[in-house]
Order: sequence, then structure tokens, then C-alpha cells
Amino acid sequence: MKELSIKMLQSLLGILGSQQARQVRIGRLWHDPANVEHVLHRYCKQLFILTGSEQFPYQFFGSSTAVKFGDRHLVLCCGHQIDSTEPDRVAIYVKTQNSTVTASSLLRPKVTTENSDTDWIDVRALEYVIENYKTPDLSREFFAVERDGLWPLNSTGRFLLFGYPTERQEVDYEEPRIGAHVVEVGATYDGPSNSPHVHRVKMDRKVTFHADGMSGGPVFYLGRSSGTFFVGFAGIIIRGGATSEIIHFIDANFLGEMAAK
Repeated sequence: MKELSIKMLQSLLGILGSQQARQVRIGRLWHDPANVEHVLHRYCKQLFILTGSEQFPYQFFGSSTAVKFGDRHLVLCCGHQIDSTEPDRVAIYVKTQNSTVTASSLLRPKVTTENSDTDWIDVRALEYVIENYKTPDLSREFFAVERDGLWPLNSTGRFLLFGYPTERQEVDYEEPRIGAHVVEVGATYDGPSNSPHVHRVKMDRKVTFHADGMSGGPVFYLGRSSGTFFVGFAGIIIRGGATSEIIHFIDANFLGEMAAK
């Protein structure tokens, strides 16, 4: 399902006449606007819960975001998604290897009496120590976060959201077959939340879908610097509603601080 993100990117980039302005930088590479969603959606990972059952081997607990802060490779998600299961049963799917990969360890914020009512304590980070895996090019599955590409630096106010809504996933254990359908949708900034490190965006969508399953998905933003456009990391989705256009996300600066600890 593709919403307004491609058209939004193409229209914005068409404002300027230079060839460079019609390209979008992601990390150190330049891409055609029509390819941006394809490049970015690989960093939105569906969470596989390994059940240990031969008949029903997987459960799906929504979305997550694979990012690289420095040398640390993290899959970010929310506690309300995975806290009901053991961390070593939580995995991501690596398409190039056609296999699931579990994490090396789980990181979570320390809960105190001062922060117990905040949203950010729901953030979880599954760390993958790359050298411990035999999966070739595993590091490429993680979005390399650039310090000069953290929201809100040079933001245009436009965002790209990715996720796996529960209602759009298909599982058939008889065939067997798994149909994973990622949603890609554009959004605009709607202001800060009352909760620390949490912000709101308003989705630009024509088709209504239940946002259940979007938690943990990545929020990227379109930035502009020195006449060129780039895609930077804005944060991860923390919650949405059944019919509301509003999505709440935890900002990237807080997530970077968590990764540094």
C-alpha cells in the first residue's frame, strides 16, 4: 500500500530546477525520488515471535526499526509489543537470507518513580552484535543514522512513516504462506506532545486503516540543506488510533541518547 509519499517527494523536489534538486540523499548515496520508499522500507522490520511450535512457528507483533548509531546495530520497538515474550524469541526477517535472526541482547530504559508515567519508558532496543553473526552483509539491514540527519535539523516539515498494520498481514499455515504488507504514508508535523520526547504527525492518506501494528515502525523526515534534499531519521512510532490521522512518535535524539548508554 503506497499513499502520498512518492507524489509528495516528486512535487517538492520539482520546485527547484537543478538536476541535483531532483535527487534525494539517503546517507551518503543519492537516489531518484521514485525509489526512496523502496530504499527506506527495508529498515522497517516486521517482528517475528518464534513460538517453538512446529505447526504454528510464528506470531507477528507489529513493526520495528533497524538503525545503526555509530557501531551499534539496534532494532527499536515498544515494550507493549514484546514484553509478554522472552527476548530470545523475538526476531527479524532478513530477506536476502530468507531467514529470521534473533538479537544479541535487549536494552530497556530504567524505570524510576520520576519517569514511570512517561511514554518513552516503553522504548525497547534489540541489539545485534554484527561480528557474532554469520549472516553476510547483516549491517546493510540497518539505517545508518547521521548526526547531521537527526530531526528536526533542516526539516521541511514532511515525514515518511512505515509499518505493518495487523489487519493487512496474511498468515496461512496450511499452504504455508506469509503475506507481509508494509504501509508507506506521508505525514506533516502536528506539534509536540505533553509527554517528554513525544511528537505528533498527521498522516496524509486516502485509505483509512487501523494503526494497530504500526507501533515501532520508523519515522523518517525530508530535510533540505544547501539547496539539496535528504532523508533523515526522526524517530519511531509509539502509538496511533483506529480512525485518527494522528500518529505519536518518540524522537530520534532521545533514541540516540539511549543507544549511547
